[in-house]
Amino acid sequence: MQFTSLIIPILLIVLMWFFLIRPQQKRAKEHREMISRVEAGQRITTIGGIKGTVKAVDETTVVITVNGHGTEMTFEKPAIKQVDPS
Repeated sequence: MQFTSLIIPILLIVLMWFFLIRPQQKRAKEHREMISRVEAGQRITTIGGIKGTVKAVDETTVVITVNGHGTEMTFEKPAIKQVDPS
């Protein structure tokens, strides 16, 4: 009887990990990998919705050109939402 009362909470924790935590960890890993592959010339979108072309990349930041007039903005790499298809 004591063992049976422990089964349900353990089962709920396992299910919560499988359906909530694991998918979030997978998305975070994919995002880190995508950010690490960013290079000059790619089109990106930031988490703020700003679209631009990558001009320079270093360890922690990325410089993008946001319009045809050469306006440049510097962002932290985690601010990149996605790399747009070319």
